[in-house]
Amino acid sequence: MSNSIQLVVVGATGLVGQAVLELLAQRQLPVGRVFAVDAADKEGETAAYGNLELDVHPIDGFAFENVALAIFAAGGELAREYAPQARAAGAAVVDFSSAFRADDSVPLVIPAINGALLADAGEAALVSVPNCTVTPLALALAALRPLGLQRVSVATYQSVSGSGQAAMEELADQTTALFSQRETESRVYDKRIAFNVLPQIGALDADGVSEEERSVESELTRLLDLPQLQVEATCVRVPVFFGHAWAVNVAFEHEFDMEQARKRLLAAGLQVVAADKLGGYVTPMEATGNEAVWVSRLRGKGRTLSFWLAADNVKAGAALNCVNIAEALLKQNDLI
Repeated sequence: MSNSIQLVVVGATGLVGQAVLELLAQRQLPVGRVFAVDAADKEGETAAYGNLELDVHPIDGFAFENVALAIFAAGGELAREYAPQARAAGAAVVDFSSAFRADDSVPLVIPAINGALLADAGEAALVSVPNCTVTPLALALAALRPLGLQRVSVATYQSVSGSGQAAMEELADQTTALFSQRETESRVYDKRIAFNVLPQIGALDADGVSEEERSVESELTRLLDLPQLQVEATCVRVPVFFGHAWAVNVAFEHEFDMEQARKRLLAAGLQVVAADKLGGYVTPMEATGNEAVWVSRLRGKGRTLSFWLAADNVKAGAALNCVNIAEALLKQNDLI
């Protein structure tokens, strides 16, 4: 164990990168230094790490041999180019992008579900972090897996922060324009997002399934180790800045006990809201800013169970999993 360990957060100026730095500072891991790194156009900016303001270094030329672990909270393009360089320099890599999620040779991990996969990762590991839409849903379904999952049908209600800072600015600009009776401009999304919902996230394939829907299906079955699980997803972008929500319907192989389902969700660390608490349900706004995955509107009969999920997509859906994986890798290698 050593406090001379050094880490780097790539994509430190982005929403997920900022949240990763916040969580790292809160955890107070015994590391000597944390570097903030991003694309060349971010040079000269700073990123908050606890009470410190870190200078942002350009990724081109960054000396990865000086760090034990790199958390990539940038896009797939940067990850594909620089993650192999970081590993070649001896650093373990935790990547939150789509770059390696579909690669069966790269473990796709949520420690609470399949953390055992990290045991074989090695010191210069490459670990992929699931989509922020998938992680809270997978945590709930993993808790219910012992009851015999047969089919999952889910509709997602995804905030614009899932598309990054530019999408948040677009929602703000369009809202202001509409209240000012001016024409709106759409740069990030194909159609206006303000006061609207967009039932397509990513390109559609030949079957009419969007990239996000395909991601939900493939990542869920892989994380749960249930390749035959039927997953039907409809992914929708909504005019909310932060916080995703999910309307979930699950079919089990046999009739189930509602109290047992509730207890399993609680035992897995999810916050299950009773009908007489918090108005009976939790909204994305109420879930924003905390690390919890909230379950409400829990109901069902026979072999089907329905519930409403809400979580902070940036913190609970993305950054927390990055930090949990990073901490697990460092402990596994006796570095902290």
